[in-house]
Amino acid sequence: MSGTVKKISLTKRQREIYEFLRDKIINRGYGPTVREIGLHFDIRSPNGVMCHLKALERKGLISREQNMSRAIQLSDSPQNRLSVSLIGSAASGGPIQPSVSSDEMVSFSTMFEGADVACLKVEGNAFSALNISSGDYLIINRESPVQPGCHVAALDDRHSVIICTVQEGTNHLTPAIPGSYSSTTRQVLGVITGVVRKFKVPTAPVVAPVESK
Repeated sequence: MSGTVKKISLTKRQREIYEFLRDKIINRGYGPTVREIGLHFDIRSPNGVMCHLKALERKGLISREQNMSRAIQLSDSPQNRLSVSLIGSAASGGPIQPSVSSDEMVSFSTMFEGADVACLKVEGNAFSALNISSGDYLIINRESPVQPGCHVAALDDRHSVIICTVQEGTNHLTPAIPGSYSSTTRQVLGVITGVVRKFKVPTAPVVAPVESK
């Protein structure tokens, strides 16, 4: 249980609901709906659930977005936010296709599941054929078993990082970009679960106050 909960006065039911929310958000990647909370705690009225949620929000433990049933976040753990609202799909050069459900969420939690997850920062354009650019981060699971169909990060005989695929029916590693580097693999670093690309967000310039004369 977090230290924040211990410092704030909660009723028994508020504490139970908070722990339920925390478990779902951290382990599933997104919070439960009002209906899920009601079913779990046998609260028949949605208004009864909302009263507890509003109390937790007033006490600074959670935050909620209006008109979105699953948009509950833990106030003390912004780093655990692994799901975001899906507002639609964007085809290249075409108009945005709005999401069918206004409260649909996309979870990225599977990219970070496991006790030994790390990342590699890509430098250079060796992986550009895979649409992986310099500055991207490869998320790798170092405890996940290497299985056919997955991509792995490995070291070749020159101690360079390479990306390989696992052939169906065998455990043989094949370079994902044939002929671009040595096929001799010395060490598997981990199974690649995703690629993260960060864009720079410009900050507003600081304008010095003008002193009145």
